[in-house]
Amino acid sequence: MFHCEDCGGTSSAPVVLDGVTLSECLLCGALHGDDAVVARAMLVRQAEERGFHPALYPLVVQIDRIDGLCVLQAEAGEPGQRTWPFVQLGLDGAFARSLENLAKSIALSNVHSEVHWVLEVEYQRQLVVTLKPRFHRGLDQIGPREVIKARADLQRVAANLERDMALSWWRR
Repeated sequence: MFHCEDCGGTSSAPVVLDGVTLSECLLCGALHGDDAVVARAMLVRQAEERGFHPALYPLVVQIDRIDGLCVLQAEAGEPGQRTWPFVQLGLDGAFARSLENLAKSIALSNVHSEVHWVLEVEYQRQLVVTLKPRFHRGLDQIGPREVIKARADLQRVAANLERDMALSWWRR
């Protein structure tokens, strides 16, 4: 006879997952059976509850464990629509505020810029944040005119940054 280890219930229903039959408690929904299959089923359930694709969810869980970081948005990608997987992170703390303020100022500058400016974060023996223009084509298609436009934006971006640093939202 079935006896749920979680709630003591005695009613169950069979559930087939990955070709393995598990028992699901009809009272509390706990799964019983092969530990690896139960763990996979729980991961899928948690992913669905949080609105993430199961293939992406283990990465989301690990990033959530890192102090100062949180997952803001994530998608597993859609091969049929040719969309890439991505994970968008939020930062916490003084570094986060500074980086967020810089990114906000850049976004405000982009309204009047010739090219679209972005911040790129990567690790190169230390954390490096690069402010650079995002050209929507390959580097081999970027000509002198695009470089001149980007160079002209540098003064505008600097002036906007100076202005924004004096505003109340920056100092908060």
